Amino acid sequence: MRIGLFGLFGGGNSGNDASLESMIAFLRRRGSDTHLVCICANPARVEQMYGIAAKRMSPELDEQSIGNTINRMLFRVPSRLLGIWYAIQETRKLDVIIVPGTGFLDDFQDSPFGWPFTVFKWCLIAWLLRKKIVFVCIGAGPIRNRLSRFFMKKAAQFATYRSYRDLASKQFMQSIGVNVDRDNIYPDIVFNLASPASPPPDGDAAINVGVGVMSYFGWSRGNTNRENIYRHYLDKLNAFVAWLLDNGFRVRLLTGDEGDWSAIQDFIERIKSTDRNVYDQVAAVRTHTLRELMTEIVKTDLVVVSRYHNLVSALKLGRPAISLEYSVKNRSLMVDMNLDDYCQSIETFDLDLLKQQFNRVLDQRSDLRNQILGWDEEFARRLSTQEDCLLEFLFDRNSAVALPLCSLPADGTPHSDRPIG
Repeated sequence: MRIGLFGLFGGGNSGNDASLESMIAFLRRRGSDTHLVCICANPARVEQMYGIAAKRMSPELDEQSIGNTINRMLFRVPSRLLGIWYAIQETRKLDVIIVPGTGFLDDFQDSPFGWPFTVFKWCLIAWLLRKKIVFVCIGAGPIRNRLSRFFMKKAAQFATYRSYRDLASKQFMQSIGVNVDRDNIYPDIVFNLASPASPPPDGDAAINVGVGVMSYFGWSRGNTNRENIYRHYLDKLNAFVAWLLDNGFRVRLLTGDEGDWSAIQDFIERIKSTDRNVYDQVAAVRTHTLRELMTEIVKTDLVVVSRYHNLVSALKLGRPAISLEYSVKNRSLMVDMNLDDYCQSIETFDLDLLKQQFNRVLDQRSDLRNQILGWDEEFARRLSTQEDCLLEFLFDRNSAVALPLCSLPADGTPHSDRPIG
């Protein structure tokens, strides 16, 4: 079977790449006689990291060429037509297109003819060519632009199998008109990745706090207030870290995307300006993969993060977490683990409330750790159930046009709608 793995992989987002890694591991572990090719943002990087063939989502154009100048003058219509032809040729070579996890159906920092149109184009072509389209544990919403919503809604309707990583994603797709009656919910597939070993105790009694720093400028790319949003966010986060340092905690700064490193540098400069001893109390290691990020997280006792897969990694490692979220996906995961008392918005979080939440987590961290590890075991069981469903669906040639109904629990309630906790 020729399987295409489709998504924004190789572009520097460690959570996206970890989702790809998890799916590759599953197909290699439980698949049979499969040929994998990744359709992604950076094929060279994916080939180097995971040892599979990779293709670009669209043909590459020389930015300095006369042809590209003409293309811009014609509002990029020629390149879009060429991209459609390219997608047809590549899709013909495949039997299945799988979307492994990620926040696949949203328009964060993008315009309608960016990512939303790319998703629509590939899914439409796969549907016309009667290829299976499989969405596995994807995130969905918000999609704020009306045209982007149309593109992504139609793409979802072309899929022959859909599962979501949280209830909010399923409810969002239902709210925009997608029939989700046969769609299930399973945990994020990154929970299937192996965890790094915890380091031995270093004999230091200081509590280590992981703090995620994000290059956050608001949801929409065209936001005219983006610089003010970024500055206000960093100012409040700096005030929180200064409070941690003044109270004897050590801080380890965490990123989830290569673009976050510039925010880390801005953040450290602001801390230095307060004359605090940054070098003894603050650590920041540039990470490129989720495995490297998890290696940093295992050195912490609890975390305060914004990136979704920073949160996934911390919870997977049993670290109590506070979420300063820019999307409902964080809160959905925290609700699943009964941790929704420890959530705030990245744009409007209250500093005094954050300090109160931190103190509560600190006091209860042993109990919270046991609670989280219990949910990690349950998540692993649910993901194993989905793997069985996927194997049956992918390798059953008679299931090309019907969504599978996986086995239900004894009470008859689908996995997607079972209460958690």
